[in-house]
Amino acid sequence: MELDTILAALEENSTQKFPYEAISQAIARKEEITPLLLTALEDTKANLKEIAQKPSYFLHIYALFLLAQFRETSAYPLIVDLFSVPGDIVYDITGDILTEDLGRILASVYDGNLSLIKGLIEDLDVFESVRTAGLTALETLVAQNVLSRESVLDYFKHLFSILPNDEDYEFSSMLVISCIDLCPDEELLTIIRSVFKKDLIDEMLVVMEEVEEAFEVGPEKALADLREQRHYRFVEDAIAEMEWWACFQENKPRQVRSAPLGLYWDLEPDRNKKQKAKRKKKRKMQKQARKQNRAKKKK
Repeated sequence: MELDTILAALEENSTQKFPYEAISQAIARKEEITPLLLTALEDTKANLKEIAQKPSYFLHIYALFLLAQFRETSAYPLIVDLFSVPGDIVYDITGDILTEDLGRILASVYDGNLSLIKGLIEDLDVFESVRTAGLTALETLVAQNVLSRESVLDYFKHLFSILPNDEDYEFSSMLVISCIDLCPDEELLTIIRSVFKKDLIDEMLVVMEEVEEAFEVGPEKALADLREQRHYRFVEDAIAEMEWWACFQENKPRQVRSAPLGLYWDLEPDRNKKQKAKRKKKRKMQKQARKQNRAKKKK
């Protein structure tokens, strides 16, 4: 296939069929296609409003995953720039990608300049899920032995000291969850206790009990558990990442949306609702386990 033909095949998803041939050809011609994919990201940033009105437009989605597979570091500042746009328009054009995979995509193309990810995290005008994805990117880089756990925990301590948590409950809660994932050290444990005492955390998302339990688990097991989860791995195979999405299952009824929000499932792709449900179930299971343990001790 000619390069123009490949790009044309990737521009839209109007058939609900995954473009295996075009993606395979793009991977096989990595060196030639990469500059064109980088340009596609630049064009996306320049034409956000127009793309938001074209729900079938998909080139930027394919570009994100292909460049992540290629570990193309020159894509890193372009992706950060794209998702730095204030407001929720970036969610309108990426949907589930933003909430589920942006963190690992950023980690996959990371070029060593931490200030870009930190800029995303600390910019209060950036869409909240983008900031959370920045936390996930740092966790991924720890899980994949690019950054040290200690350096990231030190940065998390810094975040607690500079962010306006009294106006930012949800992000503060997600920051606590990231601390749990990496196993907080004693200093961070003290900081988080203080944040809870000030009532700055949404306890529908996370409770102090989970933080205490994570501390007891220890960093070795915490990192081992993190590496088992796909959200904290580099993107290695763009085809395997995308081919199963609901939007490519032509026999499945597709929800009518103004943008490709439901790429993965025909479900509400709200990350925060999923997090709440997941953690509520986890807390219930933990309480049941503790009751059983207490009963055994009494015997």
